[in-house]
Amino acid sequence: MGDANPRFNPYGEYPRIVADVPTYLAILRREHLPPTPLTNDQIVAVYRDWLKVNAVRLDWRGGYYDFAMFPGPSPSEGLRQEMVGKVDLFGRVSDVHQGEGIGACPICLTGNSPIATPTGPVAVSRIEVGMHLWSASPAGRRIDAVVVKTASRLDAPGSELVRAALADGREITASPPHRIADGRAIGGLRVGDRIDGVAITRIDVVDDSLGRTYDLLPSGETGEYWVDGILVQSTLSNSARS
Repeated sequence: MGDANPRFNPYGEYPRIVADVPTYLAILRREHLPPTPLTNDQIVAVYRDWLKVNAVRLDWRGGYYDFAMFPGPSPSEGLRQEMVGKVDLFGRVSDVHQGEGIGACPICLTGNSPIATPTGPVAVSRIEVGMHLWSASPAGRRIDAVVVKTASRLDAPGSELVRAALADGREITASPPHRIADGRAIGGLRVGDRIDGVAITRIDVVDDSLGRTYDLLPSGETGEYWVDGILVQSTLSNSARS
């Protein structure tokens, strides 16, 4: 029960596990546990089974599934071991390889984050290599750039993002280590801090368990781009300070 990983928190996740009644009852049957209050050891056993149930994500691609899995017993270990591949309707597995962006925290942005482009905002999940978007020159001038790389990752159970809301309505939700253009990490921002001279009015921690996060790299010198009007660094850029 004294797991060294602080993200391993079976007691914090337990109410959510119980709320998923079909899955919870299936785990109880598998562990031969009664539907009564559980001991601490039993809660840990249920939590470990719940992680296994959620260890594989399938995305239908019309004829086969893309899968991503993180088989480790804890979220950070699972992400270090993330494997991806394809499986068809007959259960044949192919193209298995280690996923991109291995690490203990999710890649930057939620999929609906609006990216500034010459034709208007586009959700980051829809950004593709070769698309045009607005980047910034070293002097901070807006320039038309081309996307040269994109990345996304499935987040393990327990993953958390930080949402920062500004007084003028702008908002960003990202992984805590991700940096805005001036080098400050999203996770280090506090209410009252300023971005572009505008005060942050709210900071929230957002659960992103089993969601997917995204990042991109524009051409140019800085690797920077705008998310809902907030200039950020790319985690995919050699010049990013993250």
